[in-house]
Amino acid sequence: MLHFEGLRKKIIKNYFTIIIITVALFEGLFIFYIQNYYYDYVRQSLKGQVDYTTAVYNTITQEGSSFEIKAKNIIDKENVGSKSKYAIQIIDKNKNIILDSYGFKVKEKADFEDVERALNDTKELTPHTYRIASTKEHVMSISVPLKTNNIIEGVVRYTVSLDKIDTTIFKLTLGLILAGICILLIAISLSLRFAETLIQPLRELKQFANELAHGNYSIKLKNTNISDDEIGDLAQTFEHMAAEIDKSEKLKEEFISSISHELRTPLTSIKGWSETLAYEGITQDELDLGLGIIQDETERLIKLVTELLDFSRLSSDRIKLQIDMVDIKNLVVSVVNQLKVKSAEKNISLSCEFEDEAIENVQGDKNRLRQVLINLVQNAIKFTSEGGYVKLVASQGEEFTTIKVIDDGCGIETENLDKVLDKFFQEDYNKAGSGLGLAISHEIVKLHGGNMILQSQKDIGTTITITIKNKLIESI
Repeated sequence: MLHFEGLRKKIIKNYFTIIIITVALFEGLFIFYIQNYYYDYVRQSLKGQVDYTTAVYNTITQEGSSFEIKAKNIIDKENVGSKSKYAIQIIDKNKNIILDSYGFKVKEKADFEDVERALNDTKELTPHTYRIASTKEHVMSISVPLKTNNIIEGVVRYTVSLDKIDTTIFKLTLGLILAGICILLIAISLSLRFAETLIQPLRELKQFANELAHGNYSIKLKNTNISDDEIGDLAQTFEHMAAEIDKSEKLKEEFISSISHELRTPLTSIKGWSETLAYEGITQDELDLGLGIIQDETERLIKLVTELLDFSRLSSDRIKLQIDMVDIKNLVVSVVNQLKVKSAEKNISLSCEFEDEAIENVQGDKNRLRQVLINLVQNAIKFTSEGGYVKLVASQGEEFTTIKVIDDGCGIETENLDKVLDKFFQEDYNKAGSGLGLAISHEIVKLHGGNMILQSQKDIGTTITITIKNKLIESI
């Protein structure tokens, strides 16, 4: 059963309107052309008759002959030449019909427009179209002045019936109208088909969106109903969006699981050691050990909460940089010195070098850049085995400053290189961490007009390259 509502109704209405206008214009122009073609043919024939009559009358050299004798000679020659193709009338200068093509004398007045023009010796003789009042016959006529010594003696009038031509035009017009109706019927069926080709994929997209709204992100579109066009692109975008949402949901679930573990572990340690420290008879060594663990776990919790807050601010674009002049050399050296103890605990060599002797200060947020470098170096230390190395290399160009963090750690799988900068992603969820550090660092680098690039090979090492703009504000 067909339903003509909504988008289907609009498509059919607009498509049908265009077809009606197109067919009507085409048929109107074609009918106008046919009518003009037939009528113009008659006009040209009548005008040709004018030239013929003038030539015939000029060849009649009967000096002293009356006008009627000359007129009869014209009719005789016309009947021989045209074989009664035209109705011929000879009219005197008083508009009296004195002779017709049958040789009869008719006592009638020829009060017609074309006769008036001929008697007035109008330079341009044009056919006159009208209907005979008594018979309603549609005719076309033209009158030619007959002159002797440049004096008009009378008029010869040619008349031809247009009824047969009108019948032919009517039949052609009727045929065109019937053809137009057939075209419109075909157009309706095509518009229905066309509307269905648009509505069916949109209907499927609607069902797909409803499934998404109910949390079914694993649904797939029936590609057999989706065309390779803008709707197809939209469908693919929907499917890609569903896959991304599904992936984000899984990442969030993994993140919640991981963050729950990350929160529970330090809290359990803090709770356990705080209870232990409350016992009487605890030794000084146990006290120092417990307080150290509580301090470390507290710092771990603070770092985790800070990352979550930074993630929240970045997600809502609420992080604002405190732009100042930053000494890159001093920043790199201070980060290395700050993390020397941590690297030494794993017997990892931590160093820095500068490819350019003179590295000028850049515009940026010193604390945020420090946060980025600390996060990258801590990650490098975490994933580097004992006896390995972590190195910071800084260089500067005219527009950008580059800092590389290089390690010979466990590296990253090739298929995960595009994912490590995503929020919540962790290659190994058994390792401590929230999966937010690299994502936050990347966003901070982008706020400094730069970018972060990862290059890594599994079991060989990783190089993280960050570039930041030297000047963020021209007038600072």
